[in-house]
This record gives sequence, structure tokens and C-alpha cells, in this order.
Amino acid sequence: MIRRALLLVLGLLAPALPAAAQGWESGRLREYDAAGRSLGRQEQRDGTTRFYDNAGRATGRAETRGDSTRFYDNAGRAVGRAETRDGTTRFYDNAGRATGRAERRGDSIRLYDNAGRLTGRAEVDGDTIRRYDRAGRRIGEARRQ
Repeated sequence: MIRRALLLVLGLLAPALPAAAQGWESGRLREYDAAGRSLGRQEQRDGTTRFYDNAGRATGRAETRGDSTRFYDNAGRAVGRAETRDGTTRFYDNAGRATGRAERRGDSIRLYDNAGRLTGRAEVDGDTIRRYDRAGRRIGEARRQ
């Protein structure tokens, strides 16, 4: 859920992010793996982020109201939520159990699992978000369209 919510997380944390990250709260984003292969896209408008696979098929959506976001699968079933407060976005499954968090750290966003272990980071550079695993290896990127 966190990987698919990059555009959403940037929008939620936008007030706390550096100038390079401003403006990510709306628009289109295409995702790529480390080899440059397209993984799909995200489109955000009017508080709703829609997720699509590489063939253009809808795979889910997220609806944001204030600091709270609800995630839904393609059939409209609730699958999780996110809450943002004080520069931290916390993710929960549909049963309300914490599953991870995203925090601003300097010019990047750090991703953690529920046990507090670093699972990766995302760095914003203009129209590109680069994603790294916990060992610092680049695992993908997303580009604003």
C-alpha cells in the first residue's frame, strides 16, 4: 500500500517537505522498476487518487479527507487507511492494525514497518521520486507527467 501511495504521501506531507516536493498533491504519476520498466500509474484529483496497472486497468483508489485517507480495492472494498499528523503518515489495515509509517527526514521520506524497522526511502528531485530499499539500492522511481 505504501509503494502505491507515493503521490498521496507526498501530498499529505507536502507542508513539511522541501520546495522540490511541492505540487505533488495533484496530477499524474507513472511508476517504474529499477530496470526502467513501467509498473503502472496514479492519478490524483479532487481528493481521490486512482491506481492503474500497466495495461490501464483500474486497480484501486484512495480518498483523502483532511488528514485521513481510505484505500479501496477495484471492487470498492475498504483495504486500509492512512492518517497524517505532525509530518508522519501512519498506515493501517482494514481491521485498524498499524502496518507502517512514512516520515519526512530532511529532503527524503523514510518508510518504516510496524516494528519501526526502516524498509526504504523516497527522495524527490524535481519531477522524479526515486525509491530505495533498506540497503540503499534503487528499486524504482516515479515521474510526474
